[in-house]
Amino acid sequence: MRDLSKNKRIKSKPYLEWVATLPCASCEIRDGTVVAHHWKGEGGHLSGGMGLKASDWLTMPLCHKCHSQMHSGDAALISWQREYILRTLDIAFNSGIIEL
Repeated sequence: MRDLSKNKRIKSKPYLEWVATLPCASCEIRDGTVVAHHWKGEGGHLSGGMGLKASDWLTMPLCHKCHSQMHSGDAALISWQREYILRTLDIAFNSGIIEL
């Protein structure tokens, strides 16, 4: 079995740019400040681990305000990360951004 702790970080600038075009996953605003937030904190090796950034496919759109709240430790936002990232991936698959 493969050691999951040694996964290679997947990078995709086009995907990050696309995520940033979506409304904020938390407040749904489209104010020009939306960025792709990488999964942080929970999920061990998937969320990048200590001092490492998660792979680019593990992102969700957050506006500046919500992104700041996330990085300040907002428990409500942190607890919804998984759901927001899965919703973002669902949109990506249904929009043809990611194809199997």
